Amino acid sequence: MFMLEKLKEYARTPAVALVNGEESLSYRELDARSDAFAAWLRENCGEDRSPVVIYGEKETGFLCCLLGALKSGRAYVPVDRAVPPDRAARIAAEVSPRVIVDFGGFAPEGDALVLDAGAVGEILAQDAPPAPREGWVSGEDVVYILFTSGSTGQPKGVPITADNLESFCRGVLPWYPREEGGVVLHQISYSFDVSGCAVYVGLSRGMTLFTVDKEMTREYSRLFEALGSSGLTLWASTPSFAELCVQSERFREELLPELGEFLFCGEVLTHTLCDALAERFPRARVVNTYGPTEATVLVTAAEITPEMRRNSRSIPIGRPIEGALLRLVDGEGREVPGEDAPGELHILGPSVGPGYFGRPDLTEKAFYTDPSGLRGYRTGDLCCRRDGLYYYQGRIDNQLKLSGFRVEVEDVEQNLQKLPNVARAAVVPVWEGEKVGYLAAFLLLQEPDGLTPLKRAIRMKKEAARFLPGYMIPRKILVVESFPLNVNGKIDKKELARRLEEGTP
Repeated sequence: MFMLEKLKEYARTPAVALVNGEESLSYRELDARSDAFAAWLRENCGEDRSPVVIYGEKETGFLCCLLGALKSGRAYVPVDRAVPPDRAARIAAEVSPRVIVDFGGFAPEGDALVLDAGAVGEILAQDAPPAPREGWVSGEDVVYILFTSGSTGQPKGVPITADNLESFCRGVLPWYPREEGGVVLHQISYSFDVSGCAVYVGLSRGMTLFTVDKEMTREYSRLFEALGSSGLTLWASTPSFAELCVQSERFREELLPELGEFLFCGEVLTHTLCDALAERFPRARVVNTYGPTEATVLVTAAEITPEMRRNSRSIPIGRPIEGALLRLVDGEGREVPGEDAPGELHILGPSVGPGYFGRPDLTEKAFYTDPSGLRGYRTGDLCCRRDGLYYYQGRIDNQLKLSGFRVEVEDVEQNLQKLPNVARAAVVPVWEGEKVGYLAAFLLLQEPDGLTPLKRAIRMKKEAARFLPGYMIPRKILVVESFPLNVNGKIDKKELARRLEEGTP
């Protein structure tokens, strides 16, 4: 695997691989600690190659365990601590792991070997021989399984292979600084595929991953103090995080004088943010990208020019990166002709994953192999093309991007209907300009609860946290006596959105 080979190469240098608060790891230390974890897995799991579940956030040991799993020939399943225990338990049950690394008090039930932070620390401190290269994940071996929002209320696993990752890294490398080294922002959760822009591409370039955790993002003074001492050369994040930073006047070139590029992925990039960055970081280029988890992080890229910022069209998602073939398809499965013709975006090429974990029914609906032998994925995204650039025009179903995370509206609804006294739930996105700002939920109660709207919302959100991560919990929760129906007899969500806008639920 290319990234692991590069890790070995940089381990012969004094380069720093990771900075995490007061802690740091050189490439040599990262290589040695991941070798130690790989050795422990080989000794304690034998031929059992089931995935390793890693539950945590940005702990220094997380990266060591992740790489150690790959060196032992095993996939890993990252689960962020923001995921409620009930949902985390369902993910673990899906993959039946032999080993669970628990950095956050997950304490799962079952027969898996559970390693807490103390046990992991002891393992990583052991001297171990280098993990044999022939035992590393490679080719069609699965590297990771990311669990995304599913329309049934159950999380949906997306496996990505070593070959998929190789293709992604080759395709995106031209969009990184030419010189090896530098410092890349490491803010995105390991359980979100965009983290690969730092972990896989960053480590392949000998970069230092500069960690920003959730606690930093909640306190501006601490965040900007850390950024000011980071030496960042590449900013890789969702637009939402940059929008959070732009709210402070401190976020400008004087704070990050070595920053040469913003690379965005995961959600809609707006003109407003592009204009703000152009004014505050006049020497840094802004690169917008696009890609679904199923096709390995990203498949398009474009540098945003002043002409694009001045254009009234949306910001383009870019042109295909090397190895990615894009097609726009109509409802009959025919390729749409001409410029500006909208169609569902299909992605073909070596970065398209094998399907959904344990779900052949879902795999058959979304994935296919075309007559030339290329693996294809139906994204469900409506796009158009002009002058070789692709433009995102929304979803053809109920899936959306919220704070950089992919969310199935049905997933939120299914879990809200688990709450006490909730008979039915309908969720609608609330748009703020060109992107979804938050979710609003309309609930039909089984019986009146006698609560004020404020007390009800507080209680419902607290209850919802048992089933949903924070970013999926609706900001507004409203009660209806009945739902409006459309001509098909379904809940009329357009009418609900109109009522919300008018303040008459």
